[in-house]
Amino acid sequence: MKFFDRTTKLMKRSPFQVLAAVMATTMTLLVISVFSLLSFGSIKILQYFEAAPQVIAFFKPGEDLEDSQISNIRAQLEKTGKLNDFRYVSTREAEAIYKDKNKDNPLLLELVDYNILPASIEISALELSDLSELNSILSVQEGVDDVVFYEDVIASLSNWINSVKGLGLGVIIYLTLESILVILVVTGMQIAIKRDEIEIQRLLGATRRFIIKPFIISGVIYGLVSSFIAWFISYLLLLHSTPFIANWLQDIPILPVPFLFMLALLGGELLFGGLIGAVSGLIATRRFLKE
Repeated sequence: MKFFDRTTKLMKRSPFQVLAAVMATTMTLLVISVFSLLSFGSIKILQYFEAAPQVIAFFKPGEDLEDSQISNIRAQLEKTGKLNDFRYVSTREAEAIYKDKNKDNPLLLELVDYNILPASIEISALELSDLSELNSILSVQEGVDDVVFYEDVIASLSNWINSVKGLGLGVIIYLTLESILVILVVTGMQIAIKRDEIEIQRLLGATRRFIIKPFIISGVIYGLVSSFIAWFISYLLLLHSTPFIANWLQDIPILPVPFLFMLALLGGELLFGGLIGAVSGLIATRRFLKE
């Protein structure tokens, strides 16, 4: 407890420096929170599109396929060894899907029935690179009226996610270094203020560990307090923007973000924030007390 009492007194002597350290570290950890949530959402979106049909072939409106034709098409696709999922949607099923999606608009329900809706075959591949071959097979089947091919969408989404990760990593590294430098400077100022007191402690036989421990603990406290503040702000931003995001994502089921994920994020930030503070405090004490 004595160490904590000394640490508290140390921090009270320089409140503005403490505030600067906490604000800089909070910004770093807030960016980490935001990019973590973006990465989580982006990965979930990518998984959704990868699991969804990636090629959809529409046939002539109002005409269902014979079972033999469906089996023949499926056999051709399975022969490649690259087919992941195959689904045939009849005109009646298409009507049911249409009615479910437009159940709140009676006018649209009156205008459309199964006689003007096409049957379709929906497929997905084991790998994105396999889609082109499956698409070429499906496109030449008898009765195919149109083919929707989502390879470019998924590839673009994957590239976008990788770009976000790269940008986020660069920003996080920069802000982490900035936080370490700020805490280092603050700790150095605190050491300078207590230099005479430290000299007296040395003359009285105080160990190096006894002298430097309060500075390291104060750095850890900066990191832990900043971690919780950053997590709290990011959670408030997430809750505030959830209705807008949910409306934008429509049927993509990534909201609400699981609370266990948020707890894991908090734990990771506390660990990382404490590490930033400890490393900064250790560097500062070694730098300014090396003599």
